[in-house]
Amino acid sequence: MTEPIITKAVKEDLPLILDIQRKAFLEVARAFHLKSMPQIEQTLKSLTAEFKNCTILKASLANISEIKHENAPIDKSVNLKKSKSLDSRLRGNDLDDVTIVGSVRAYNHDDTCYINRLVVLPEYQNRGIGKALMNEIEKQFKTIVKRYELFTGSRDTRNQYLYNQLGYKPFKTEYLNSEITFVFMEKSAQ
Repeated sequence: MTEPIITKAVKEDLPLILDIQRKAFLEVARAFHLKSMPQIEQTLKSLTAEFKNCTILKASLANISEIKHENAPIDKSVNLKKSKSLDSRLRGNDLDDVTIVGSVRAYNHDDTCYINRLVVLPEYQNRGIGKALMNEIEKQFKTIVKRYELFTGSRDTRNQYLYNQLGYKPFKTEYLNSEITFVFMEKSAQ
């Protein structure tokens, strides 16, 4: 697979990022038999408000229709938006189409970078895209924070494994309701 191109999202990317978020968290909801999740119900209006206060990165793949996947064929029912935009110009080739397949957002407060909503389209998961997004979001804040913090569901061992691989360690749990308990994880920025 080609390496993902990680860049800052622009306002025009938000509808697609929201769609990717819903598809990614719908898979989580199904896996854990949840009726719904705030990540699925988020509106474009609230994401646009977040955009003003957060750093939102996107992961794009070039020429996605030509990429051959070993594990799974491309799901033609997924609405992937191709765009000739900032991503192409960064690579110095305006002829290449790129498709957004993932995103992450973060903000800083009191020496901490709070990372959330790491999302990758389900058919592109387990290919290093989430790890690339995490590495880049950490770089964005490395010189202005002392630590990174995120949370995930206590039953989501796949996410916990990824975050452990990236150096994050659990430091508290928080009970939300009978279905959801969060595990908060942290990592030093030094």
